[in-house]
Amino acid sequence: MGDIFRRETAEHPEPFTGERLTTAIAGQVQIEHYHRYLFARSLARGLDVLDVASGEGYGAALLAQIARSVVGVEYSEPTARTASDNFQRPNLRFLQGDARALPLADACVDLVVSFETIEHFDQQDEFLREVRRVLRPDGQFVVSTPDRDIYSPSGSAANPFHVHELSRREFTSLLRGSFRHVQMLQQRAMIGSAVLNETGALAPPLVFDRRGDTHFEACDGLPRAPYLVAVASDREPPPLPHSLYIDRNDLDTEHRRLIELGGDLRHAQELLTRTETELASAMAAATAATQRALQMAQANAESVRQINVLQGELALVQRESDRVQGSLRTFMRIYLPRLRDHLFRRRR
Repeated sequence: MGDIFRRETAEHPEPFTGERLTTAIAGQVQIEHYHRYLFARSLARGLDVLDVASGEGYGAALLAQIARSVVGVEYSEPTARTASDNFQRPNLRFLQGDARALPLADACVDLVVSFETIEHFDQQDEFLREVRRVLRPDGQFVVSTPDRDIYSPSGSAANPFHVHELSRREFTSLLRGSFRHVQMLQQRAMIGSAVLNETGALAPPLVFDRRGDTHFEACDGLPRAPYLVAVASDREPPPLPHSLYIDRNDLDTEHRRLIELGGDLRHAQELLTRTETELASAMAAATAATQRALQMAQANAESVRQINVLQGELALVQRESDRVQGSLRTFMRIYLPRLRDHLFRRRR
């Protein structure tokens, strides 16, 4: 039975933007990042450790499980504050700072860890000078970066967060300009199988790489690895072991899950078809109702017009009636008495 320890995750992860790993994303990116930190953890026991570009803080928390002390330095102040809230450990703290001007004293740590950092800025020599400044004599620097020739081949889309990517030759040369000893490792996430020698082996690993549906490639060493991991120091380190990260071993369940998802998708498509049919019927009914309402409205408008005409005609009749009544009153008041007097005079 090996050493079983806690997998560190943020309780309140930041959203994943592509710039740094957060607990909000899983899959290949998560596997790559955790493997690097697990490898560094194997070198950190009892040491004072600095994690440059510590991000959400899960990696620094893994290192703090066995290190004497860990400091995480992160360029983003809000991210550093979030890491402090998510990972409260007595031997762990987080600071805001620039990798090219580290907020630490000289010769204060035994191990510096910095994964997928150096390609995010220029002035990379200044970063290495800062790493040398804070490292104690014979301290180690564990650093990773994409291999530009594999990670960003000609014609591929550029990573918008990368300022200056390095080839394997450039990365090795940069590190050897600051450290006497550099061991280079390669990293590539994959689905496969491991066959390991229990007693160790001096020969490089024999790798069989499936190349499509029809061919395999047999290689000494790991082909087409997109990431480089280096361990640099002024003291000659012991040979580094091969490292595997096993994320899961139930690959067959993936196929069954895909079949289940296919059935769920078909059911959802059938439901969508029925819903679309019902919606079309409802829209047709609504259109017919709208047309009937419009016809009624038009009929009402015609009725209102006729009422207005009748009201106009009634007003004319009323005015004529008023005129006749006025004439009749005048006749009764003035002319009728005169006519009566005239008739009475003739009789006498």
